Amino acid sequence: MITRARLGWALYDWASSPVPTLHATFVFAVYFATTIMPEGGTAIWAQMTGATAFLVAISAPILGRIADSAGLIKQFLIGTIIIGASATGLLWFAEPDISFALYALALSAISIFFMEISFVFYNAMLAKMGTDEDIGKLSGIAWGVGFIGAVVALGLVLAIFILPEKAPFGLNKDNAEHVRATMIFAAGWALIFSIPMMLFTPNLPATPQSGNYLQQLKQSLHTATKIPDMVRFLFARMAFNDGLITLFALGGIYAAKVFAFTQSEILLFAIALNVSAGIGAIIGGWADDKLGPLRTMRISLIALFLCGTAALIAPTKLVFWGAGICLGIFVGPVQSAARSYVARKTPEDSRASMFGLYMVSGKATSFVGPLCYGWLVLLTGSERSGMLVVLVLIGLGLILLPKAKPAI
Repeated sequence: MITRARLGWALYDWASSPVPTLHATFVFAVYFATTIMPEGGTAIWAQMTGATAFLVAISAPILGRIADSAGLIKQFLIGTIIIGASATGLLWFAEPDISFALYALALSAISIFFMEISFVFYNAMLAKMGTDEDIGKLSGIAWGVGFIGAVVALGLVLAIFILPEKAPFGLNKDNAEHVRATMIFAAGWALIFSIPMMLFTPNLPATPQSGNYLQQLKQSLHTATKIPDMVRFLFARMAFNDGLITLFALGGIYAAKVFAFTQSEILLFAIALNVSAGIGAIIGGWADDKLGPLRTMRISLIALFLCGTAALIAPTKLVFWGAGICLGIFVGPVQSAARSYVARKTPEDSRASMFGLYMVSGKATSFVGPLCYGWLVLLTGSERSGMLVVLVLIGLGLILLPKAKPAI
């Protein structure tokens, strides 16, 4: 049953998804690597992404424990989206000159950090929004809504800012103002569509915790060891999520460098990718409830590895398009099922802290993928060699994933 609280919660995916899509993958990242810093920009952007992910990993457990202890999960979610969106909007001032590289990197790091951290608190609310019977479906619908939101935002950006020969609102294309304005658009989208979450979702009760950072982290790890297969799952997610992070952070740059995609082609590709991902996430939510999250993740990871291999060796744009769209179908299910797996298996009084560990599992080593990508590109001069990292990490995640049991 759809309630105002569920709708408000699910709309946060719609609100937040255009920010990383437009900023960290398909528009600003490409703008940075091809215009602000065309020489060495890919490697620098990859290192910034990796370093920021490491900071997220360090911060997530303690912030999750604080939120659990003080009953501030919703308040922390609201604060992080406001800061993350604001930093994104300030990227408007990053002009197409290398002198703005440091400014662009700093604001990008702030945006990525706070948008990522917000999902510690957002994910912790999932079990409160759903039931044991439909939590997978709710998680999948929310992921699907997020992908659809990204599609709508990408379509609007393409139609309003990128395709017109004359930029709207008096923007100067020679100074890349039509590209930079997309960051204001993304920030406004995030803030406006977060309002239902702010108004309608409930506050979660406080579950007081004691101890310093190390003690709290130790307690969270102790809780994880008491949940069957949770530690192994977190290691598996550490691997496959690192692969997805690398793919998301550098996919747009890869398309531009390897296949000479224009900005318009990159956005069209992003739209197609998000449509397929949205469909996949919704179908994956149904599969989660029917097959269980572990089986759903295993099927999705096998498909991701095969589609990723096809994208890596694609000889033409057309083949790359096909592989990318097929890949998108399985991105949503593996992410949605991973979230529902933790929500299903974690005690109510530890969900924010456990999702802090969940974030650690997705971020603690996530600097490895982007950094290895950047180093391989520098060493070989080939973007294709860098993308090998994605396949290795997805394959490792598949190997580490626990075997499905009848109960879960």
